[in-house]
Amino acid sequence: MPTLRVGTSGDYPPFSLSPQAPGDGPTDRFAPEGFDIEVAQRMARELGFDLDLHPFAWPQLTAGITEGRFDLAMSGVTWRPERAVHGWMSRAVAAGSPCMVSTMADADPPRRLVVNRGGVLEQWARKRFGGEAGGVPTEVIAVDDNLSLPDRLERGEVDALVTDSFEVRHFSRDGWRFQCEPPLDRKVYWVAPHQAEQLGPAVDAWIQRNEAWLRHRREAWFGDVQARSDIAHLLDLAARRLAFMPAVAAWKAERKLTIEDPEREQQVLKAAAAQAVKRGLNAAAVRTWFAHQIDLAKAVQRRSTNTKPTLALERIRPVLIRLGERQVETLQAIASSLSKEPELAHFQVLRPWLTEPELVRLRNALLELLRKLNATSALQPGR
Repeated sequence: MPTLRVGTSGDYPPFSLSPQAPGDGPTDRFAPEGFDIEVAQRMARELGFDLDLHPFAWPQLTAGITEGRFDLAMSGVTWRPERAVHGWMSRAVAAGSPCMVSTMADADPPRRLVVNRGGVLEQWARKRFGGEAGGVPTEVIAVDDNLSLPDRLERGEVDALVTDSFEVRHFSRDGWRFQCEPPLDRKVYWVAPHQAEQLGPAVDAWIQRNEAWLRHRREAWFGDVQARSDIAHLLDLAARRLAFMPAVAAWKAERKLTIEDPEREQQVLKAAAAQAVKRGLNAAAVRTWFAHQIDLAKAVQRRSTNTKPTLALERIRPVLIRLGERQVETLQAIASSLSKEPELAHFQVLRPWLTEPELVRLRNALLELLRKLNATSALQPGR
């Protein structure tokens, strides 16, 4: 039986927590527990793998993925554009947000703030609190021992710590206060590039098949079922596409290129229609859905204030193509199940990128798309 090498941190409750301090490399005594560990065990078994857990330190996560030290990272990994250009990032299994935790006596805003080094939370802390917060200089201290954060706050070494809405339940103490952002950070499983083409779609399909079981395990580990429907996944894919637009805008601006690229836009629309035909969907309706997304993507580019490219367009475009293909695949699943209308909550994932009128426009476009897909599906033999 083949082996699935899964990287996990062992320091991030409730996703992955080990009684042994994790190092960077496999060890016989590494035996973490948590939501992602339970998922990894069941997923590996059902996909026909033996499971081999590899500990990683967060600053080495990207290197571990890109250098093939493991096949899959499962440790409460947050989707981000700079990560998504490497390998495959799965359907979201949960959504959370950064939180600042402090005692009632601590300074607000904090003067000294501690955060785990090397992850998305450090990026958020430096952006949110780096420099001066409210006129008071804030020192952001990044440390390598995530589990030490509550003790540092309790001892008064810092005024606050940064964690997230999942971990806050494990870190908080009686009398402490916490402030959390809206839950827009999607937790995914990150497939290494050498396994992306085969393992990525297999992981997504497994997550979709096991949503009922995952709801039960989320409730057990998070205290919240966090239901993840196909509609939620479709809008998450649309949000991922928009998240690349500031980088696209910066890349074009550096080369003095216009945002408009009619030839490329037609290629995208043609590909979407072809994918729709291949999956038995209403090609014109799918094409119109992608045309709306192209218009909104250009709007996000025009609003972007990024001046220095962070990703090369040649790295971004393959990901955008794949996101488009995954959208059409998801539309096929939605059409076959005649899903209910999307809830307003499903559109929250797009709020970082779209204005209120744009959100209304996209919701209307999706409702029209679903109406046409359902009408077409109802005409198919056997329905």
